Amino acid sequence: MEYKKSFFGRTIIDSSDAEEVEEIDEIELEYYKTHNLAERNERKYGIEIVKILKNEKFNIESKIVNNISNEEKEISRLLEILMLNKVTPVTVEDVISDISVLD
Repeated sequence: MEYKKSFFGRTIIDSSDAEEVEEIDEIELEYYKTHNLAERNERKYGIEIVKILKNEKFNIESKIVNNISNEEKEISRLLEILMLNKVTPVTVEDVISDISVLD
C-alpha cells in the first residue's frame, strides 16, 4: 500500500496528566495525517499516532488507522480532538469508534 504521511502535531504527557508518568518522566505523542494514494474508494484519509517514552531511547509504539474518511478536513478535526485529549496508540481505535457513534 502506497501512502503519504504528513506531520500534524505533537503533545507531551507528564506527571500533571497521569500519576504513572512520574516513574517514566514523560511521554511524547506525535500525530500524523495519512493519505492512501492507491485507494480509489471513499475513505482514503487516516491517521497515525506515535508514542515515544522520553527516557527510553528506543521505546516507540505506533498505530495507523487507515480509511477513516474521504474528507481531509474531517481528519484534521479528528486529529485535533485526539491531540487535545492526548490519545495514545493503544486506545485510538476505541476513541475513534466512540466518536463515530456520536456523529
